[in-house]
Amino acid sequence: MNATAQQQDAIAHNLAHSIKPGYLRELVRFDTSGPESQMQGPSTSLHTDFSPGTMQRSGNPLDLALEGPGFFTVQGPTGPTYTRSGVFQMNQAGQLVTPEGLAVLGTAGPIDIPTGTASIEVHSNGAIVADGIEVDRLRIVAFEDPNVLQRVGTSYFQAPPDAAKLQVTGDVFQGYREVSNSTVVQEMVQMIAGVRHFEAAQRALRSI
Repeated sequence: MNATAQQQDAIAHNLAHSIKPGYLRELVRFDTSGPESQMQGPSTSLHTDFSPGTMQRSGNPLDLALEGPGFFTVQGPTGPTYTRSGVFQMNQAGQLVTPEGLAVLGTAGPIDIPTGTASIEVHSNGAIVADGIEVDRLRIVAFEDPNVLQRVGTSYFQAPPDAAKLQVTGDVFQGYREVSNSTVVQEMVQMIAGVRHFEAAQRALRSI
């Protein structure tokens, strides 16, 4: 019953963020705990589903989406932070930032767009071109084992210093955003199944 309650918490979290771009759903893994003679319930562990969400066209030139593995890199409060959400904007200083104000990182650091830029193009290789001049290239990072990443926000992750990185081969799409890989229908079905599971465990407990 405790394990199922934890699963319901994760499902509720997924439902609450099912419309947030770049959100990766949480999964609860049930593990056996001890021999059957001890009549112990399963233990649980929380994991992230790193499968990508679908792309949705927005037409906004500062909306970017990744096809294939990898994460955009932004400057978090304690160091580089990674996200699948490419919903960016410009701040007053001309920097490319996330909606939370975190600077988007390129190969040379925070990405600065020259004042008075009329058009911004982002090529499939991550190159950012302002009025025909390349100003920087997005720092896109993929990990050999994404399960080492630790969630530090709704759609942000941090990696340990020794995390093995891979060469990124995915493409960047301008004018698109990646929607959450959590769908309302999927989560509601799992929530209903979880309620049935909880009730069955409750009846079994009464019998015992």
